Amino acid sequence: MAQSHLPKDPFAAHEQVMQRAEQVFEQRREERRKPLPEQAQAEVSFLRRAGLERIQAEVLDLSSGGMRLAAFANERIEQNDRCAITVRGAQQAEARWATVRWVNPHPMIQVFGVQFDGPI
Repeated sequence: MAQSHLPKDPFAAHEQVMQRAEQVFEQRREERRKPLPEQAQAEVSFLRRAGLERIQAEVLDLSSGGMRLAAFANERIEQNDRCAITVRGAQQAEARWATVRWVNPHPMIQVFGVQFDGPI
């Protein structure tokens, strides 16, 4: 069995685990940034059985590994959907492939997070 660096006292161990989780959460939050106004709009092209569906989306925040977007979409966006994202005003206008990792559907808008396929 692997040696644990946690204290034997369950309360102390819980406290240490919670502190480490908070550190990881804060580090992840710091990695995300708000886009510049000229880079806040994106075209998202979803691969669907009927072809390619394109929607306009607002970039809420981004990191090196992905982004959070909001869009008015006729079709339901689903976890694991494949898409190509082109950000308007970006220095590189080429599309980046990504996978939808989570979706928060609302009656009027869908907010979703994508993870890029690899480094730029």
